[in-house]
Amino acid sequence: MRQVTLLAALLTIIQFSFARVNQDLPETFSTSMPAQEMLAEIMDVVGLTANFELREAKVSNIQASISRRKRYILYNPDYISWINNVTNDKWAAIALMAHEVGHHLNGHTIRRSGSKPVLELEADEFAGFVLHKLGASLEQAQEVMLYIAETVPSRTHPSRTSRMLAIQQGWNKSANSNAIIAKAKK
Repeated sequence: MRQVTLLAALLTIIQFSFARVNQDLPETFSTSMPAQEMLAEIMDVVGLTANFELREAKVSNIQASISRRKRYILYNPDYISWINNVTNDKWAAIALMAHEVGHHLNGHTIRRSGSKPVLELEADEFAGFVLHKLGASLEQAQEVMLYIAETVPSRTHPSRTSRMLAIQQGWNKSANSNAIIAKAKK
């Protein structure tokens, strides 16, 4: 089992190291949607204005943080390019961004306690809610977890199964709220 885990980690590193970055679009998550536009769409569906900045940074993947009393979502364009290449669609990057927005909106970054499983699940649920509102299927909303989440929980992150269930809960909440609104309009 340990050899399989090590092999999976090695393959991930190899894929990451060969990920292509579109040099013409350094501020984008995909060729179809600039990062700022993606953030704007996420904020529009929740009806809020972002009170944080989106910045390319030397981070391992993507993260919500506070520095000098200013809120940020920092992302590594190589990591985003890798996830776009392996999933071959836009939803994985949107799910990652929505997850980080969820950390800010749920107050996780104010606590400064770092990653904890319960906080990660709250951010995943938020991402599922947002992705449904943006038109992603449940499978599209959950797909990113097949590539980034471990099968077993760690001290900082829940298992892949738990994360996919949290995304499903958020996705279902959004679907149910749409159904209630549609019923009320009749």
